[in-house]
Amino acid sequence: MSSAAFYENEKDRPRRAGSGIPREEIFITSKVWPGEDGEWLTDGSKVVLETVQRSVELLGTHTDLYLLHTPFNKQQRINYWLGLEAARQKGLTTSIGVSNFGVAHLEELLASEKTSVPPAANEVELHPFLRKDDIAAFCSERSIAVIAYSPLARALRLNHAVLAGVAEAHGVSPAQVLVRWSMQHGYVPLPKSVRAERIAQNADVFDFELTQADMAALDALDERLFTEWEEWGKLDPTTVP
Repeated sequence: MSSAAFYENEKDRPRRAGSGIPREEIFITSKVWPGEDGEWLTDGSKVVLETVQRSVELLGTHTDLYLLHTPFNKQQRINYWLGLEAARQKGLTTSIGVSNFGVAHLEELLASEKTSVPPAANEVELHPFLRKDDIAAFCSERSIAVIAYSPLARALRLNHAVLAGVAEAHGVSPAQVLVRWSMQHGYVPLPKSVRAERIAQNADVFDFELTQADMAALDALDERLFTEWEEWGKLDPTTVP
């Protein structure tokens, strides 16, 4: 279950509670989006801790993973992370990580004498049409899980000839190929759908394996296609100062 204060979906706990699925079988992730005024710019650690506390109250349970949503606000970035470290120490979350962090942001966090807990994960937009090989390699070398959001590129390229050809060769859907591509690169893909049949299909990716030729063909499709940041002028958050 993925949520965030920015998405305004942390109150969704009644649906979770009514699912009949035991809490220990549900992995809950939430995120804090750094604000642009007030204490966000002066006391980042305090305001992040308070945000996590509110999230847990709304969710009715601790989170398994809590992320910094963006690397915005350079002067407070380390303090934001210290707020997450405090939340982890208080038992509000099991693990902490980041989202949309580039290599420079990760290096800054890891090199700081103030921090003591490395990020467990880095969630970034990843698919064959938008690769982040430098970030993936950096994270892999440091045992930081790479979570790929928008792994289906918001369905904008499902009819691409190369993708369609690979899907046809394996008798699966283009979406399944994209999920499998992420998995074979060692990423944790987060495909999103509101249709039960597509959710099930997107999870049915363990009965086939993409060949080296398939992977090479898909790897060559990178066109810097950002699908999540159009309203920001196609901003690449992993490259902000």
